[in-house]
Amino acid sequence: MDILETIMVYAGSVLMVYNIAHCYSFVRRMRESGSWHRSLFILYVPLILLVSFLAGYLVVGIFGDPDLVVAGILFGGSVFVFVVLGIMYDIIDRLRDEHARSEARYMETHNDLKNLTEHYLTVFRVNLTEDRIEERGGTSLYQDDVDAHTYTELVASRKERLLSDSQVAQGTGTLTRDGLLQSFAAGRSEVSETVLCRLDQGVSGFVKVCVRMTHKPGSNDEIAFITEELCNDELVTDALLNKALIGQFDMITYLIDGRYSVVIGDDAAMGRGSIFPRRRSGLYGQYLQEQVLPVIVGTERERAALVGALSPARVEVELARREPYTVNISCLIEGEVFYKRFVYYVIDWDARFFLLLKSDTTEARREEIERNALLQEALEEAQRASQSKTTFLSNMSHDIRTPMNAIVGYTDLARRSQSVDQMHGYLEKIDTSSKYLLALINDVLEMSRIESGKLDLEPEDTNLCELLESVRDMFESQMREKGIAFVVEERNVVQPWVRCDRTRFNRVLLNLLSNAYKFTPEGGQVRVVLEQMDGAPQGHGAFELRVSDTGIGMSQEFAEKVFEAFERERNTTASGIQGTGLGMAITKRIVDMMQGTIDVYSAPGKGTEFVVRVQMELAAEGAHVTGPGDGGSSSVAEDMSFEDVHILLAEDNEINREIACMLLGDLGFQIDAVENGRQAVDQLVQRGAGYYDVVVTDIQMPVMNGYEEARAIRALDDPDLAAIPIVAMSANAFAEDIQAARSAGIDGYVSKPIDVGAVIDELARVLAS
Repeated sequence: MDILETIMVYAGSVLMVYNIAHCYSFVRRMRESGSWHRSLFILYVPLILLVSFLAGYLVVGIFGDPDLVVAGILFGGSVFVFVVLGIMYDIIDRLRDEHARSEARYMETHNDLKNLTEHYLTVFRVNLTEDRIEERGGTSLYQDDVDAHTYTELVASRKERLLSDSQVAQGTGTLTRDGLLQSFAAGRSEVSETVLCRLDQGVSGFVKVCVRMTHKPGSNDEIAFITEELCNDELVTDALLNKALIGQFDMITYLIDGRYSVVIGDDAAMGRGSIFPRRRSGLYGQYLQEQVLPVIVGTERERAALVGALSPARVEVELARREPYTVNISCLIEGEVFYKRFVYYVIDWDARFFLLLKSDTTEARREEIERNALLQEALEEAQRASQSKTTFLSNMSHDIRTPMNAIVGYTDLARRSQSVDQMHGYLEKIDTSSKYLLALINDVLEMSRIESGKLDLEPEDTNLCELLESVRDMFESQMREKGIAFVVEERNVVQPWVRCDRTRFNRVLLNLLSNAYKFTPEGGQVRVVLEQMDGAPQGHGAFELRVSDTGIGMSQEFAEKVFEAFERERNTTASGIQGTGLGMAITKRIVDMMQGTIDVYSAPGKGTEFVVRVQMELAAEGAHVTGPGDGGSSSVAEDMSFEDVHILLAEDNEINREIACMLLGDLGFQIDAVENGRQAVDQLVQRGAGYYDVVVTDIQMPVMNGYEEARAIRALDDPDLAAIPIVAMSANAFAEDIQAARSAGIDGYVSKPIDVGAVIDELARVLAS
C-alpha cells in the first residue's frame, strides 16, 4: 500500500469516526425537535452509507493492501456522508424552529382559551387523533360533559339536547370527530356552526360552536379547541335587521365599479314575479340586460329608456345631487304584470359607492289602481246621482207646477163663475189636482226617508187575502171605467195570516197596480196573482205576487234601471202620463227591507210583469187588532150621529183652525177652539169632566205641543178628565210620528191635509171605543 492509499484510508477512517459521532448528535437533536417519528426516514440514507463504509474499512483492516480505487471510494464516501449530514443538520434546525413556533401557537391558543373559560358555556381541548378529551371547563358544563371521556361520547350525549334538525343530531356533519378530521385534512383549521339547544332549567337557545384545530407539538396528534357560547341576541339582532329590511325591500345591493353585490335578499324565497339576480354578485349592466330589460312592459324604445334610467352612468348623474334616485318599472312575467321600484343612495361619493334598494310594489300599485277605480266609479256615481237629481228637480218643477197651475187656474175660474154646475166642475178638477200634488209630496218624503235609513218596518198581524181584496175594491171601478179587464186571483194561499208591515206591503201593491193602470190602454188587461209557494222555513210562509198588464211595456234599457230613483222612460207613448219616477224605487226599497226580491219582465208593446217573492212570519189567524190610524171604521161612522158631540180643538194655525171648525161644524160637531196645548189643558180643566167628548189636537204648536198636551191630560188628577179620547190631526204623517202619539197617550191619528172621510172614521172609532 503506497503512501497515497495510506493517507486516503487513514483520513477517511478519521472522517468516518467523526461522521459516526456527528450522526449520534443528529439523532439526539431529532428527538429534541419532537420530529423523531415524523422524520425517521431521513436517517435511512446516512445510516446505510455509514454501514457500507464501515464494512469497507473492516475489509481493509482485515485483508489490508487496498488498491487506490478502494481507498478513493472509502475517502470519497466519508466526505459524501459528511456533506449529507451537514444538509440534514440544516433541515433539523428548520424543523426545530417550526416545532418551536407550533408549540408557541399551541400554548397561545391553550392560554387564550384558559383565560376566556369564564366567558363561554363550555370549553374543551380534544385529542382528535386519540379521540380523547384532555381538558374541559366553562360556566355551564353539563354532567354529561363531565362524564364523557371521548369526543365521540360527548357528541352522542349532546344529541338529546339538540332541538334543531342538524346533521350533528343525525351523527353526521362537520362537528363530529370524522367531520373535524376531514376538515383539518382539507386545510381548514377553524369550523363553526349554530345549533338550537335545550339549556339548563328548561330554557332553549341558540348556541354557537367554534372549533380551532392544530397539531400537538412533539407529536402528530391533531388537537381541537372547542368553545360554545350563547348567541340569541346576535341572531335576533340579525334576524330583526333582515326581517325589517326584507319586509320593505326584496333586495339590498351595493354598486361599485360597475359591479353589484347582494347584501340582503334570498333568491330561493322569491315568489312569482321575481327578478332577483341569478348570481349574488356580478356585472350590474349584464344583470339589467339579461333579467330586467326582457320583462319590462312597453315598446322597445320605452324599455331601452327605462334600462338607461337604471344604468350606472345615469345613476351616477342623478346621485350627484346627493338625493335618492327612484325608478319605477312595470314587468310582464308569466303573463302577469308586476311593479318594481329601484331606489339608489350614495354611500361614498368619492369612491362612487352606491346602495340599491329594490322592492316589489305590485300589491300597493294594484290597491292604488283599485282605489282609483273605486274613486272613479264613485265620481261617476256622484255625477249620475247629480244628473238624476237635476232631472228629478226638473221633473218636480214640471210635475208640481202642473197641478198647482190647475189649482190656481180653476180657483180663479170658480171665483168668477156664475154657474153653480160650472163651479162644481172646477172644484172637482181642483180636488183631483190637489190629490195628485199630495201624492207627489208623499212620494218625495217617503223616498227621502228610505234613502236616509229612517224608515223601519212595523210588522203586525195581516191577512193577505183581505189586503188583496181591499186593493181590488179600490181599483175595480177605475179599471171598469177605463175599459180594462181586471183579474185578481189567489192560488194555494192556505196560510193568509202573516206578520208584516201591512202599510208598506199595501204600498207595494198600490204602486204596482197604479203603474199597470196608467200604462195599460183601453181594452187591455191587468192581472194580479198571489200564490203561496213551497220551501219556506218552519213558522214562515213563502209568497209570490205577480202583477202583469198588456200595456205599452218598456225598453230593455229602461227595464234595467226602472227601480232607480227619479227615472222615467221618455217616449211618445209614456211622456203624457204623470208620475214622479219614485214609485218603483220606493217599491224596490220596501221589498229589499222585507228581504224579498222583485223582478221585471217587459218589452215595448207587449206589456209588463212584476214578480215579488218574499217570505213572511206566519201569525195566528184572526189576531189582527185595529189601532190608532188604522181606519176601517166606516161602518161605525155611518151609524153614528155627531149632533151632541162636543170637541175641544187645539190648532195654532188660524187658517187650519178655521177649516177644521167649518168641516167638523158641517157634520154637526160642537167645537171650542184654542191656539196651543197649554190653553187646551186649561180649558179642559176649567170646563170639568163630561163637558167635552173628545180632544182634537195638532202636534206642532207653540207653548205646549200635542205630545206634551196629551201627557198633561193623562196626568190629571180627575180620572174622568184624564181618560178623555184624544185624536191627533197633524202634518207629521210618518210611522214614527204615529208611534210617538201612541206613546204620549193619543188614541187616534189623522194626517193633514184633512180628509173629511178619514176624520169621521177616526172620530167614530175613538168615540165608539
